[in-house]
Amino acid sequence: MKHWYAVYCKPKEDERAELHLVRQDYEVFRPKHRVRRKRGGRMVTLIESLFPRYLFIHLDGTAENWAPIRSTRGVVGLVRWGDQVPSVPDLVIDCLRSNVDEAGCIPTPEAGYKKGDKLIINEGTFAGLEGLFYG
Repeated sequence: MKHWYAVYCKPKEDERAELHLVRQDYEVFRPKHRVRRKRGGRMVTLIESLFPRYLFIHLDGTAENWAPIRSTRGVVGLVRWGDQVPSVPDLVIDCLRSNVDEAGCIPTPEAGYKKGDKLIINEGTFAGLEGLFYG
């Protein structure tokens, strides 16, 4: 049975890790978002990882060989708690995937939030959790 796992990537190499894992026929999910940055004196919109240095990989715990993952370009390794490699609940991945657009990006809310505003999630998988708006 397959489960999702978090992969920890080298700095600024999560896109490279995704590319090389996909080339090895792994199912990979790297949620992205659009950000505004100043480049060359002007503001541009860039697509970046929603979780910098992390992506998700769908693996069978018994039937798949996990060894190539560690030596994949851009990958540091699977996220671990001690000797254990915890899986990411399908519900979390499903929630993220249901919100991506055609470019694989999760849209940024246009509700007038400012960076650092406190938010409380009222519905869905993360209902009741508090967070800060990162815009």
